[in-house]
Amino acid sequence: MPKKPTMTDIARACGVSQATVSLVLNNAPGTRISAATREAVLAKAEEINYRRVNPDRGRRPLIAMLINEASSSQHVGGLIDGVAGAAAELGLMALMLPTGEDEAVEAAAIDLLARLPVVGVIYARLITQAVKPPPSLAAWPTILLNCHTSDALFPSVVPGDLAAGITATLALLDAGHQRVGFIGGDQIVEAARERLKGYRRALAMRDVPYDPALVVKGGWTISGGRDGLHYLLDLRDPPTAVFCFCDRTAIGVYAAAAEAGLRIPEDLSIIGFDNEDFSADLDPPLTTMELPHADMARHAVEELHRPVSLPKSRPSHQRMKFDCPLVKRRSVASRRQVLEQSAAAADPRSRSQL
Repeated sequence: MPKKPTMTDIARACGVSQATVSLVLNNAPGTRISAATREAVLAKAEEINYRRVNPDRGRRPLIAMLINEASSSQHVGGLIDGVAGAAAELGLMALMLPTGEDEAVEAAAIDLLARLPVVGVIYARLITQAVKPPPSLAAWPTILLNCHTSDALFPSVVPGDLAAGITATLALLDAGHQRVGFIGGDQIVEAARERLKGYRRALAMRDVPYDPALVVKGGWTISGGRDGLHYLLDLRDPPTAVFCFCDRTAIGVYAAAAEAGLRIPEDLSIIGFDNEDFSADLDPPLTTMELPHADMARHAVEELHRPVSLPKSRPSHQRMKFDCPLVKRRSVASRRQVLEQSAAAADPRSRSQL
């Protein structure tokens, strides 16, 4: 029985990759394939009587996820579990391919996808950032998850870090805190820049002057949070509230507050970011911003699922930002109530009535 012609046969005969063959046969837009290569691929496909297999027949269709890092971190888990869960609900299989940001590994992964019943690709990053995805991904409907690109070739889904910075800072300002510190991250990190912008914008919204002395770099580390708060407490006019770049930083702030004899939230209110599993177990439980990774992943899968029934449609080329909800716990106190309680405790008349 003669062997059924494949894209691999066409690629070998034309001296190109399987991804290039897939791009030509799928007539993918936005690609830079020469007319000569395109004609050669189409001619060879006709010569060997290649017939493209409908991925909906015979094998369960796949959503492929190319991610730069696979680890046990909560961030990765939210993205991967979100994709897998949403795909399963829609009757799709999810294929996870960690690439380590290695171009050779990415190329090999894309060649693999050309041999599978892939109906859509999710190109993901652990940390929100600008990326340059391989143009060959245009062979399939593709969405960027937790990353984005400067051109409009692929749509993207990212968290709204700037809006989250505004929300967190306003929560502290509206609790009556006029001196709000920000222990931020490295400014090469997009999320750190966006959250700082949100912090500054919230101050402007409440007509609170921006004081650069209240902004200190803490990064993702516990020690950074501890050192950051010690620095802030040494100021002539220290803050009564702190917005932390992440929950791990907040752990360090808790430790430094205890070392300084400060009570949380009576003497110092704190808001973190990420809603890590441990944040609810801190004493007191940490108020924090939640990264909507699971919702972002679900949206990406649902957008890719639409073209399965409408082959000519593709996700719209836009950047969608998901809100980061504020998870209220017990690390924030009203400044006014604290001052009133302190005044009442210091009033000898109130003590005489006890």
